[in-house]
Amino acid sequence: MNSLRSRLGLGLVLSLALMMGMLWLMAGISVQHLMETHLASRLAHDGESLLGGLDFSTGNKVVMDSRRVQGIYQQPYSGHYFVIESGEQTLRSRSLWDETLPRSNVQVGETRVDYLTGPRQQPLLVWSGGFRKQDRVVRIRVAEDLADMRAGVRVLQWNLLAGLVFAVLVLWFIQRYLIRRSLRSVKDAANDVSRLEQGKISSLPEQVPDEIRPLVQAINRLLLSQQLRMQRYRESLGNLAHAIKTPLTLVQQLARDESHSIDTTLREQLTLYSEQINDLVNKALRRARLAGDSVGTRHFDMNRDLPALVDTLQRLYRDKAINYEQNIDTAIDLPLEQQDGMELLGNLLDNAWKWARSAVCLCIREQGGIRITIEDDGPGVNVDDIQSLIQRGRRQDENVPGYGIGLSIVKSLVEELGGQIEFSNSDLLGGLRVAIRLSSSAD
Repeated sequence: MNSLRSRLGLGLVLSLALMMGMLWLMAGISVQHLMETHLASRLAHDGESLLGGLDFSTGNKVVMDSRRVQGIYQQPYSGHYFVIESGEQTLRSRSLWDETLPRSNVQVGETRVDYLTGPRQQPLLVWSGGFRKQDRVVRIRVAEDLADMRAGVRVLQWNLLAGLVFAVLVLWFIQRYLIRRSLRSVKDAANDVSRLEQGKISSLPEQVPDEIRPLVQAINRLLLSQQLRMQRYRESLGNLAHAIKTPLTLVQQLARDESHSIDTTLREQLTLYSEQINDLVNKALRRARLAGDSVGTRHFDMNRDLPALVDTLQRLYRDKAINYEQNIDTAIDLPLEQQDGMELLGNLLDNAWKWARSAVCLCIREQGGIRITIEDDGPGVNVDDIQSLIQRGRRQDENVPGYGIGLSIVKSLVEELGGQIEFSNSDLLGGLRVAIRLSSSAD
């Protein structure tokens, strides 16, 4: 059971069930004890009333004043019985009929309450008391059937149980509502993380419950650390590229200078390798310029970031007269963080600008998801060479400076976003056509 809500719900139900069970048991026992105590007190009053109705004045024979005997004691097996013992004489209530109660051995001045099985297996509560009247020892036992009382207690217990079960259900539903409402902040935090991933926000809001705030603050600190580290990485990469640029230019000049006595083969190899290094340096500088100087996560804004990206490419390839066209749905929202968007579109447009002769076209539409298409009027690609475009370190034309690293980066990024990428020749312009499909939420 991985659901926190289910765990809390189960814990509450078990706790309430245990508490309600104890309450139900204690209530039943307490009510029964209270009723039996009240019944014993009433039986004691009946016993004292019977004692007051005894008369020993007629030849020492025990005589009971009938006016002291309630009518319930006259009905056979009514559940109300008494037995009076004095010496060898015994008076029994008519309700006992042919039955009797065990003899009592209580002493004078002593009272006792017992539980017995009476006529017709009736459960009886028996009060016994020892008295002295007119110099005679009298023992009185008064009993009452407990069946009706216990049945009433059971009805009360069942009613109480039904009420407790209803209360548990009500409390469970209330708790589910409160937990659902309380955990809504966790769901909101998860949505904020998703928005953070898409670049719509730069940090997680910290207006959350106290229990979640330390986690959110820790994520924000980690995010800031990663942002600063990425910025230092980009700056270091740009600084390294700039630092290499000057000595590399000198090496190229030395390689081309025929006044030095250098072997022709060695000169050619030195020239080739220096040009490859120069190409990598230029690519690193272009990527640094395309990425911009933004720090942290920010949503890719089509109206703000794309024009800046196109302007940068036009500056990088000012020696080419590229006719750039774009066809973008006005209401479309590219679900990418700003750096991811610059990385994705920057590499694709950079590749298109590099190979295009005079035209580049960008199309972004909503078609069961987001579909990005970039086409150019360059030399295109053979069907057999399509896979080589996305292999890191491979380039389509070895005679033109440049490696296939950019397209492999694009492929990796699209796969991370759960999208698909396709390469083909453009029917519109005749060059390379790159089609990317992303879900609207970039899930």
